[in-house]
Amino acid sequence: MSDNNTSDDGEYPAPHLDIRQLRKLCYSKRLNFLLGAGASQPAIPTLTDGQEPKELIDQIRQVSCKLAAGSVLAEEEMDTLGAYVRFISMIISILSMSNSRAVPRSANIFTTNYDLFIEAAMDQVMQENYGVIFNDGANGYFRRYINTFNYDRSTALRGQFDNYNHETPTIRLIKPHGSINWRQSKADKDQELIEVLSQPVENPFLVLPDANESEHTMESRHFFEMLRLFNIELDKPQSILFVIGFSFQDKHIKGMVQRALQNPGLQVCIFAYSDETSKPNTGNARKDILNNLGTISNSNLLILSPKDVANCVINLGKHDPPHADSKSTENKSDSIRLNLKTVTRLLMPNNADSFPILAQSDSGRGSK
Repeated sequence: MSDNNTSDDGEYPAPHLDIRQLRKLCYSKRLNFLLGAGASQPAIPTLTDGQEPKELIDQIRQVSCKLAAGSVLAEEEMDTLGAYVRFISMIISILSMSNSRAVPRSANIFTTNYDLFIEAAMDQVMQENYGVIFNDGANGYFRRYINTFNYDRSTALRGQFDNYNHETPTIRLIKPHGSINWRQSKADKDQELIEVLSQPVENPFLVLPDANESEHTMESRHFFEMLRLFNIELDKPQSILFVIGFSFQDKHIKGMVQRALQNPGLQVCIFAYSDETSKPNTGNARKDILNNLGTISNSNLLILSPKDVANCVINLGKHDPPHADSKSTENKSDSIRLNLKTVTRLLMPNNADSFPILAQSDSGRGSK
């Protein structure tokens, strides 16, 4: 998917996006997604400099309470939930079309977000699609507790007369920083039990987004096991990791991705929210991500910016010339933001004809 051409800064390769090849990888590789704070915008903003983590957590709790109760959502909250519903539906479509004899018919969603947008989206999708399993690592009936052992389970349909065995598409949700509806149980003082409730709690079990975030992540056995699971999945052969709305500020996750890039069977695809750089004098968004990731360009690392996608949009559009000029590409990239909604359209099976509409919306939304 990438070539050896150099970018304008002469240092990092400029990728050539073949969207059809990218989609083929979705069917032939083990699917993994890493979602950061940018994925839940515009409903929940990212933590700003000087903002107290408690303020952000209170806002996440308020939105998540409405999601859990099925209450009326504000326009931005409804827009974000809709983006997650389409994202989940896209994953199910890919899994349904994949060859289960080549790779497991399952996808992993790793997210550092505390909110319940994924859970609410899954609940909505599963009301209309009974042929999918949602595995959040918890088990139980009245009291549900998380154990990483539960992620090893798979489900198959065997028919009423045991006349076939069909692996059911499964989406596994892993939250290495905790969730707004998790709490430490007092049932056993000698064992760390994490209970998953159906609604947000007052004192959730979280890794706070502060200067000690990395240390807190390793203090808890549960968070450590979640990160270990992330590491194991990236080390598996024939795997692909899509990164959306994640800045690689978490040093543990950053280190694991750095190490995983040594796996020749892994393809990492990072979507940059915009072409703009967040730091002065660094060049472009692609260079920003490489600097944050702390690595040089690898053959199995693909970083896509809106300009890359805009060029793909123009080249695939029915009424566009096969080779668009740079000015046209630049104008289109200005209005494209690689947020969850746009990436979903990009990866959705049999969705090539919809590419021209990517540049018509989502301007100003998402996260860097």
